[in-house]
Amino acid sequence: MNDRTIELDISKEGAGTFVRVAQGDDGGTTIKALIYDNGAELSLAGAAVWLVVLLPNKRNYYRGQCTVSGNAATHVVDESKLCSVPGYTDEAYFTVTKDGNTYSTERFAIEILRSALDGQKPAQNWDAAVDDLIARGDAAVSAANAAASSANAAAKRANDGADTVNAAKENANKAATAANNAASAANTAKANADKATTAANNAASAANTAKANADKATTAANNAASSANTAASSARAAAATANGAADDATAAAQNALNIANAIAAIEPPSDDEVQELRDENATLATALVELQDGYIVLGEIAYMPTNRRSALSGETLTVAQATMSGETATLN
Repeated sequence: MNDRTIELDISKEGAGTFVRVAQGDDGGTTIKALIYDNGAELSLAGAAVWLVVLLPNKRNYYRGQCTVSGNAATHVVDESKLCSVPGYTDEAYFTVTKDGNTYSTERFAIEILRSALDGQKPAQNWDAAVDDLIARGDAAVSAANAAASSANAAAKRANDGADTVNAAKENANKAATAANNAASAANTAKANADKATTAANNAASAANTAKANADKATTAANNAASSANTAASSARAAAATANGAADDATAAAQNALNIANAIAAIEPPSDDEVQELRDENATLATALVELQDGYIVLGEIAYMPTNRRSALSGETLTVAQATMSGETATLN
C-alpha cells in the first residue's frame, strides 16, 4: 500500500520529484525508485543501494537500505526514524555502490507531515548500516558471550572429564594393585600347593615304604613265629628227650648203685672204689636234679635243685616248697 514510484538518474539531470510521509505511520510508505544512467536503465544487480535523507532540522540524517530488482530500488520507510522531525527537506537521494564505485541520484523533496496524536522523541541520526553494525556488534557480543559461556562449559566439561580421567586412572591403579596382589597371592597359593603336593607325594612314598617294611616285618614276624613254633616244638621234643634221658640216667644210676651194692655183697670193694662210685653218682644226680627241677634219692641221699634251697646255716638246711608233719618232711 501507498507505493510511490519515482524516476531518478545518476547523471543528476532530472527535475526531481516530491514525496509525502507522515508521523504516526508504521511502514505506511514504500518508495520505489527507477534508476537510470543518462536515460538508460541502470542494472542494479550486485549493487548496494541506500536511501539517504537530511532531516528538516538540517542536523540529523536518515539512511536506509534498499532491495533491488533490475533498475528498481525499493525502500519501506521506517517512519519512527525518518519522521522524527516534521517539515520539508529537498535533500533526499539514493546512492548506488557497484564494482567499487559509488554514485548518487539527483535530489528530490520529502515533506514530513506532523502527527496530531503521537509525540516524537528527539531527532537523531539513523543509519541502517550503523544499526546493522550495532546489531552485528550486539550479535557479536552475544556470540562472544555465548562462546565464552560455551568455552566455560567446555572448560568445566574438560575439568570434569579430567576429574573423571583422574578418578578412572586412580581406579585403574587400584585395580592394577589388586590384580598384582591377587597374582602374588595366587603364586603363593601355587607355591604352597606345590609344597603340599610334594609333601603328599613324600608322605605317599613314606607310606608305601612303611607298608613295604610292614609287609617285610609281617613276613619276618610270621617267619619268626614259625621258627618259634618250630623251636618250641623242638624244645618240647628236646625236653621230652631230656626228661627221658634223665629218667634213663636216674635208672642207670640206681642200677649202678644196685650193681655196686650186689658186687659189694659178693666181693667188698675197696674204700677208694666205693668213694669214686659215690662221687660219680653224686655228679650224675646233681646234674639230673637241675635238669628235671625235681628231687632224686639215691640210697640214703636225697639230691635237690639249687632253687629249692632257701638257706644253709651250720647243719640246718631251709628248704622251699617243703612241709613238716610230726617227724615226716614232705619235699615238693
